[in-house]
Order: sequence, then C-alpha cells, then structure tokens
Amino acid sequence: LADTDGSSTMPPSVVRLLNSKACRGAIMFGDSLLPSECSLLVEELRHTSLCFQCAHGRPTTVPLVNLEALHNQIAKLGLMNESSSNKWHGLQSHKVSIERAVQRLSSATSS
Repeated sequence: LADTDGSSTMPPSVVRLLNSKACRGAIMFGDSLLPSECSLLVEELRHTSLCFQCAHGRPTTVPLVNLEALHNQIAKLGLMNESSSNKWHGLQSHKVSIERAVQRLSSATSS
C-alpha cells in the first residue's frame, strides 16, 4: 500500500507474491482427486479468461488422447470392416434420426 499511496491497484510485488502462492498451493499434475473435485475444477476453469494456463503461463490442462490419430484409426477399422454389420467393438453405428432420439430417451427414462 505504501508503494501505491493507498490507491486501489495492487503493487506489482504483491501481485507477484500472490501469483507465486497460488501456484505453490495449486493442484499439480499427478495429484489424486475425487471425481467430484475434478468436476468442480473443470467447471470453475470454464469460467476463467485463461482456462488453459496459470498466471505464469504454465499449462493447466494436458491432452489425454490425440483425436486426429483416433479418428484415423476408427476410419481405417471402418474401411477394413465394410462388409461387417457396421459394428466396432460391440458398438452399433446409428444414423441421426428423430426415431433414434425417441428410442434413446425412452430407454433412459425407463432405467
């Protein structure tokens, strides 16, 4: 406060200290979390302006899968199994339709 003569802006030294404290006390990669903690964390991150990095620019998320490679593998499997009944690892491919949506809603409400 002495650096700013009582103004409402925080001095850079205080901002640096708070940023450092925030990072040191943050959840680190590899920390174990409950599913509820994960959901809360992702929800709170969604509402921030820099949800993919901390105050120092370090990443806050890590990709778990290469989606392009996954889609390419699925496409290859689909081409190899064209003659099959359109199943992949027990999953049936369905076209988007109102009937399919009604069927899924019915099965969800009866469970």
